[in-house]
Amino acid sequence: MSPEQFQKELKRLSQEFKNLFEKYAPTIAGKTAVSYFKRNFQNEAWGRVKWTEVKRRSDPRVKGAQTTRKILTGDTGDLARSIEIKAVSKGQVVIWTAPSAFGSKEPYGRVHNEGLRAGRGKGFIMPKRQFMGESEELNALIISEIERKLKQITQQ
Repeated sequence: MSPEQFQKELKRLSQEFKNLFEKYAPTIAGKTAVSYFKRNFQNEAWGRVKWTEVKRRSDPRVKGAQTTRKILTGDTGDLARSIEIKAVSKGQVVIWTAPSAFGSKEPYGRVHNEGLRAGRGKGFIMPKRQFMGESEELNALIISEIERKLKQITQQ
C-alpha cells in the first residue's frame, strides 16, 4: 500500500468510526436493549433475579390460563410489546414503554418496573418486577454488537 493509499484508508476509517459512534452505536444499543428487556418477560426475571411470584398461579380458586400465564404478560402482552426506542440522538438513545400501547397516559410500565402504587384510591404497592434498566449483562451485549460492527468496518 502506498503512503497515499494508506492516508486515504486512514481518512476513510476515521469517518467510519465517527459515523459508528455518533449515528449507529445509539441505534445498535437501543435495539439490543429493547430485545434484552423484552426477553425478561419470557424469563420472568431481571437478569438472574426471578420476579416475585403472582398469587393467581398458586390460588386453587383460579382456573385455566390464569394459572400458567407468564407474569406481567396479561391477556394481551401489551407491556412487553410497548417497549420501544423513543428517541435517538448523537451518542444517546432513550427506551420507554409507550403509554399509547395501553390507551392511557399512565406510567403503567414504570409502576411494574419500580414497584410503585397502583390502582384507584389508596390502591396498593405493586411488587417490583424490574424488566428495564441498567445492567452489566446488557452492557456486555451492546459492546459485543458494537465490536462486531467495528470488525466489519476494519475488514472492508
